[in-house]
Amino acid sequence: MIRMNGLVALLLLGAAGCTGSVDPTRFYVLAPTDSAAGAAARSASERDLRIGIRSVELPRYLERPKIVTRASETRLEVADFHQWGAPLRQAVPVVLAENLSRLVPTDQVMVFPWGRAFAPDAQVIVDISRLEGKIGADSVLAARWRILGRSGEEVTMGVAHLTEPSGSDYESLVAAQSRLVGALSRDIAAALRSGVQASTR
Repeated sequence: MIRMNGLVALLLLGAAGCTGSVDPTRFYVLAPTDSAAGAAARSASERDLRIGIRSVELPRYLERPKIVTRASETRLEVADFHQWGAPLRQAVPVVLAENLSRLVPTDQVMVFPWGRAFAPDAQVIVDISRLEGKIGADSVLAARWRILGRSGEEVTMGVAHLTEPSGSDYESLVAAQSRLVGALSRDIAAALRSGVQASTR
């Protein structure tokens, strides 16, 4: 009986060790906007618009796999077990491109670098100074953006300071940040539709 109890104890310890070794890390990605309202009403010129996402700059503190939240005006917190599925420096331009392709709409949106065969009618440059939030409070996106024409001249520019409720967990926070990138995309899409014309071929 003593030997059997010892064997059971060893099995229980082994099971506990296996359970403790499970990685609790969760991974998240930004989602594109689901808004394509008015797409069918756009002109052929807009549908032919070639858009290049030239650059999207992010604060250095966001260039890490772990999700950063804001604890106060002067303190940031880095989550140990909640991480981005892809670096934000890569993910934000891709989501922005997908959003613009739906909102303008056009299927000719590319993220730099692009090939020589692609000559954009407009190039989008975005400088994001804030993209973070606080669980149970708000998420914030602050950015400046510019649109360059075919010859490299500045066509228009804008400033965004947007907020969204973050929700009660990291999944809700990432969803809020996705909506913020969507709102920024709508501003840029409106400027593209009103200020840039597709080149004639």
